Amino acid sequence: MSSGKWVLLPLKTTLRTMVLLLALCTAIISPARSPQQLTSSDTRLINALKSFVPFAMQQNGPPGLNLAICRHGDVIWEGAFGYADLSTKTPMTPQTVFHSGSIGKTFTATAIMQLVEQGVISLDDPINKYLKKFKVTNPLGDREITFRDLLTHRSGLTSNAAGSEFALPAPLESHLTDEYSRKFFEPYDSTYLPLWTAKVGDKFQYSNFGLATLGYLVEITNPEGLTFSQYIQKHIMDPLGMKSSMYPPVQDAAHVPPEIFSRLSKGYAVFGPIAIPTPTIYFADYPAGTVVGTPGDLVHLAAAYLNNGNFHGYQLLKPETVGLLLSQQIDFGNGSALGLIWQLRNVGKPGFTFGHGGLHMFGWTNDLRAFPEHDLGLAIATNEWDMVHYGDATFRSTIPVIESFIAAWLESEKKDIHTVQPDRSWSWKTSYIIGLIVVERLKGGLGIRTPINHEMVEAMIRGTRLQYLGKDQVDPWDPSGFRTGIDDMSKVTMTPDGIRAFMQSKQLQVAPEELEILYRELGGHGVFLPWPEFVPPASR
Repeated sequence: MSSGKWVLLPLKTTLRTMVLLLALCTAIISPARSPQQLTSSDTRLINALKSFVPFAMQQNGPPGLNLAICRHGDVIWEGAFGYADLSTKTPMTPQTVFHSGSIGKTFTATAIMQLVEQGVISLDDPINKYLKKFKVTNPLGDREITFRDLLTHRSGLTSNAAGSEFALPAPLESHLTDEYSRKFFEPYDSTYLPLWTAKVGDKFQYSNFGLATLGYLVEITNPEGLTFSQYIQKHIMDPLGMKSSMYPPVQDAAHVPPEIFSRLSKGYAVFGPIAIPTPTIYFADYPAGTVVGTPGDLVHLAAAYLNNGNFHGYQLLKPETVGLLLSQQIDFGNGSALGLIWQLRNVGKPGFTFGHGGLHMFGWTNDLRAFPEHDLGLAIATNEWDMVHYGDATFRSTIPVIESFIAAWLESEKKDIHTVQPDRSWSWKTSYIIGLIVVERLKGGLGIRTPINHEMVEAMIRGTRLQYLGKDQVDPWDPSGFRTGIDDMSKVTMTPDGIRAFMQSKQLQVAPEELEILYRELGGHGVFLPWPEFVPPASR
């Protein structure tokens, strides 16, 4: 880690306000697979992410981020960027532990399906068959609630805030008994969210309380008499080699071993450029998501699911059970669907993924995502929550930007259009794109036939000035990249089809997956395309 000054950024960063984040970057190859064992494709992806992630963070501004990638059944890379604690300038590392939020639901679902495999319970059994201390009845009807209903968020329970509290929560059984006797959940002085708002099976309503109920059912039905946390540790985390992770009932020093607790990142509520550390919030609905761990551990779960339930010889689940968990139960449209807890995209189509997001109030935003077509799993953790857009699907996050980059990279890999490129700085790449755009706009858009000569290029370079470049900001301008961009685009057939073909060819000197974010650095939207793409038909 070289020294560097952290700068909190506004929601949108343009060329004028680029901030030096590379000084905050660490990237570590996991010992699970040595550099000699990596394929050339793996190495290209890792190198691309080392360059890309800091600038994805720059545009969206999380204090810190760590991530892990698994492929071929192993963790192939763990990377860390930024700070785990802004006040102490503690760097984020691959060993930094985070609060998982709802990613923990995938462990609860896995535990339920292990018990289904053992014949202890049945997916379509009514849960009241196993509940002794209290019963659960949806007063709106029409039938009893089953395990499948809870795994698909269709019990009729309303979405709730996971039993959030500053005080330590009550034991799970006491909490559930008390809460099921109420008519409203806790938000807004228990006046806003009725417990029940739909008949059983009628409607998807994301329910932390429903997952807490499933966790309790794991606890009371497993033949060994283990608590929920003990069951997860013994039958999922330990066999998967998750040495820095656990699923505690309370995320405090009394319930989390010091070797894990001491590595927890500090979480921040983010308000534009302002990051505020938030007080500790405990969840009474803890089986809905109180895993603490590292992305390098968490991605082991994705690796097992990608390998028909097997991880390093441990059969977590049978292949047919994995298939059931990842089978579409609800179609949300627009390529989005739900399996049994797992969130699915592009079911039955190229680009199919499965995963689950995780938000821990109010300091962490995370995701676990798998790309089966490419045998790749990804776990990403950031120590921020966008408080302004709380509850809004458009909340700011670096995570979808990184996932989109990886998805595009994998598609390029499949088409074999990657080339081994020189190691270029982000300033060089940004200036290269500027050079491409200058030629495209002048010679393509304006139709100028006279060549852009050397004297013109050097005059543009001599006259270039950066506006509003502060002392903590990196100079994004590299004349060498600009010259190369001018030269490359000057050789292109200046038609829309010719330009598009060049942008998808091996002659392009940046990775195709970098195009969108490079263009956004310049204030653009989407991906740079030939000018006619943007001209309204009526004005052509």
